Amino acid sequence: MIKKVRVLFTIPNFITAGSGREMMNIIDRLDKNLFEPYICVQQEGGALFEEAIMKQYHIIVHDFMVHNATGMIATIKGAKRLAAGFKKYKFDIWQSFNWSSDYSEALIAKFSGAKYVYVKKNMNWDRAAWKVKSFLSNQIIARNTTMFRVFFAPPYLRTKTHFIPGAVDVTVFQEQRNKTLRVNFHIPEDAFLICCVAQLVRVKDQLTLIKAVAQTDAYLILAGAARDEEYVSELHNLIETFGLKERVKIAGSVNNIAGLLNACDVFVLPTTNIGGHEEGSPVALIEAMAVKLPCIASNVAGNRDLIQTNETGLLFAPNSVEELVACINKYRAEPEYVKKMVENAYELIINEHTLDIEAASFSKVYKKMMRIR
Repeated sequence: MIKKVRVLFTIPNFITAGSGREMMNIIDRLDKNLFEPYICVQQEGGALFEEAIMKQYHIIVHDFMVHNATGMIATIKGAKRLAAGFKKYKFDIWQSFNWSSDYSEALIAKFSGAKYVYVKKNMNWDRAAWKVKSFLSNQIIARNTTMFRVFFAPPYLRTKTHFIPGAVDVTVFQEQRNKTLRVNFHIPEDAFLICCVAQLVRVKDQLTLIKAVAQTDAYLILAGAARDEEYVSELHNLIETFGLKERVKIAGSVNNIAGLLNACDVFVLPTTNIGGHEEGSPVALIEAMAVKLPCIASNVAGNRDLIQTNETGLLFAPNSVEELVACINKYRAEPEYVKKMVENAYELIINEHTLDIEAASFSKVYKKMMRIR
């Protein structure tokens, strides 16, 4: 009988950590005859926590980062102390879905006897901690081609870095057009409706999208959790200034994303690149493409892995109201062009961004780490 590979999946919690669903999707699809998954969180709670219990996954509630340590020596001592709580499990692989640059988790994994692999989701790279964390890692998962090419260019990193983009459950998004949502938001059935699904934070730059909509007769729904009260106030003020209260709706968090997308005519992700911010692997954009919704996105890392202008959608220069307006107008004026775009985009998702493909890619990395053919 072949000994199963014990894989520990770590995430801070299932309450606020947005990558929980993604992590669970991968765990669900692992070959359980080969891998034995464990989940470690630092805080109990959340619907996914209950789901993990229901599915009878092994769950550990334990710190996996050293907190409030001053200096490397204190961090190492703290890591050794925390590693003692994991050694008894004899984990083979430690898979981190913790997006922090904190490298103490990598130390804890090593001191516990596990091989460490982390997923690089965001485009932050200026902290020295990222380099230390990457140096300590046995393997690294890069979420877009820009980080793979730029961040992990040095040979000592390139040889252990794998490009695995985000994915979605395509079957969830195969719905008919949703008429109820328009009724609920008092949007005419024949109105041209744009939506954006993203947290309401400055780097997502919904301000530019509102300014663009003001130059059209389109309606707009902004869906996403409010993470910055000052920024949300700016959004409301801009809507008021342009007299758009009837046409621009701030919906907050939306549970039925598929239903929202199927009620709309275009999806826009206007992420800014000010301050060096870009996208990792934007799941909301993948979801919109899976719905066969025409997509427009700012030309930043992550977005341009998915959108190739005149092939799978339209890109516009970040922060450019004029270019965004031109993209919206092009879609409205050329229905045959739109049909071509959405079919190409859907094919891209089917061929490269399904959950089965993603899980198989992670499994391949684990097999490589354990030298399993």
